[in-house]
Amino acid sequence: MVLRIILSMLDVIWNITVFIITFSLLVTVHEFGHFYMARFYGIKVNCFSIGFGKSIFRFNINDTEFVISLIPIGGYVRMLDERMDNVPAHLLHRTFNRQPIWKRAVVILSGPIANLMLAIFIYSILFFKNTITVVPVIGEVVTGSVIEKAEIKPGMEIKKIDNITTTDWSMVRIILMSKRDRDITLTLLNPNKNIFYTKKINLNEINIHASTDPLLMLGLIPARPITNFIVAKVNRLNKYSLKVGDIITKLEGHLLPYSQPFINYIREYKNKNIILDIRRNNKVLRLKVKTDTIIKDNIYNNLLLIPQTIFPKNYKIIKRHGLIYAINSSIIKTWQLVKLIIYSIFDLISGNLNINNLNGPITIAKGASISAKHGIISYLSFLSLISINLSVFNLFPLPVLDGGHLLFLIIEKIKGKPLSEQFQNICSLVGFSILIILIVIAVSNDFSNFVSSKI
Repeated sequence: MVLRIILSMLDVIWNITVFIITFSLLVTVHEFGHFYMARFYGIKVNCFSIGFGKSIFRFNINDTEFVISLIPIGGYVRMLDERMDNVPAHLLHRTFNRQPIWKRAVVILSGPIANLMLAIFIYSILFFKNTITVVPVIGEVVTGSVIEKAEIKPGMEIKKIDNITTTDWSMVRIILMSKRDRDITLTLLNPNKNIFYTKKINLNEINIHASTDPLLMLGLIPARPITNFIVAKVNRLNKYSLKVGDIITKLEGHLLPYSQPFINYIREYKNKNIILDIRRNNKVLRLKVKTDTIIKDNIYNNLLLIPQTIFPKNYKIIKRHGLIYAINSSIIKTWQLVKLIIYSIFDLISGNLNINNLNGPITIAKGASISAKHGIISYLSFLSLISINLSVFNLFPLPVLDGGHLLFLIIEKIKGKPLSEQFQNICSLVGFSILIILIVIAVSNDFSNFVSSKI
């Protein structure tokens, strides 16, 4: 009991630590974008802070105070501004509020753009290295589905969607979600005939939204890997047929999908002889085995089988990418994810996506922790995704966010003069209140998910 409590505490500490590192890194990149462009245009930056609250470390470089604060969630760049500072005459030209609208817009946009550039940079690294990819080969087509009506057959490989190369099922899903309100053109390869086909699909015919799997909505089931079973232990009843080390490759002439346990298949042949294809010492053998020597009372009868998942050669490939390909692919993936996140936000607003799907810091912390445990590649992928989310969320036209400040600039451009400080302050207060409500809902959802996962 004590050990379990200690392990739980260590797990919580690990989650918090990874979350702080992840969020601080993303905020630093975001704020550095604002900082860099402000300095580039000659705007004086008074303070660059990571975190809020009491400062725990500070130093000055070139008239800018750099601060690390006690609460490591968020950050800010405070620029010289007549609305907040007593500005001497010789520094008026370096204030933010006196810059042309387009310069102020660029400075505001530079934070979200920095997060997108981080994602593109990370994805470029991940694409540049050699990658093992499971190609999008169609395993099954659902009867009556949009895919069946388009005469798309099992075994075909999805090569492109609207001239965007689809390297794996993840890319297929992302593209489908980002194009869900329009017609798309699929380029497919029939490997048996080595012929390419193009098929038009109208995604408006199906209700794809953020909480659905676009593949299932279309009627696509990906091709599954094959599962062989290695015999690790046999009982006396089948010792003259199966031997330790045998690899079971087929049951009654059929390959074994990975989706169900081997025992589920042999239940169908209860109290009968079945034919098993096995590999033994590089030889292929066909054995007749009685099912009651394998299972008894719906459990294994002193027989130990170890599953071995194998992808057919044409389903799994090693890709070696050049730098240009890696950069191009990373830009495409980032853009598709941006569109997907925007669609998800509109789904939340319209009610197509339940508000319970809104996640907060606990879910992010858990995701960061799990991805970090799975290795650097998994963590970098997660970091890129959260960086894109942070970028898009900040561009939402809500006062107190970058998008809200951009909205004020657009109104200023149309009116020919800025909105009054009082009106901007009221809008900021409303925006801050909405933001707090969203955070409360997100944290509440996090706790609900956490509690339900423990029950």
